Amino acid sequence: MVPLIAGGIIAAPLALPILPVDGAVAYAHYWDVESIRVEKEPSGKLPQLYADMMGWPQQAEVVGSVFRSLTSEEQSKVAILTKNYGQAGAIDYFGSAYGLPHALSGHNNYYLWGPQQYSGEVVITVGMPIEELKPLFGQVGLAGTINNEYAIPEENNLPVYVCRHPKMTLKEAWPRLKFYG
Repeated sequence: MVPLIAGGIIAAPLALPILPVDGAVAYAHYWDVESIRVEKEPSGKLPQLYADMMGWPQQAEVVGSVFRSLTSEEQSKVAILTKNYGQAGAIDYFGSAYGLPHALSGHNNYYLWGPQQYSGEVVITVGMPIEELKPLFGQVGLAGTINNEYAIPEENNLPVYVCRHPKMTLKEAWPRLKFYG
């Protein structure tokens, strides 16, 4: 019983957000957690399952700032399109504080929900490579960058673009945005 309790005490700070972030980084480094690979992507300073959740409030805040920079007419029809379901989930969870509409994504189950009522006339994208956007829109402008040093590397320095002048509707573009992985 004692080994089980001791193991639980040691593992708790690696599984639960009970330490400040800098403390969690030091604790994970002490236990060499970075050598444990959950996925093939680099994990950064924190264990990946913990780091995956870092930066979500910043994502919504940056997207909210970009959203507020649009005219009221554009705000009424803007779609938010994210590269992956984690980003979409962050917008859906934290975005209501900024008046954001629910996010769209071609990743995993979000793909199944489709582009909904959005035409694609004005789209704010999160984490989408510009190479994927240029075939879909006549105008793609960088409007912000999402930074969080504790997020996994692929979720840090995310570009936020405002896209206008669609070359096709979102419904027509939707099959191109499908990404299961």
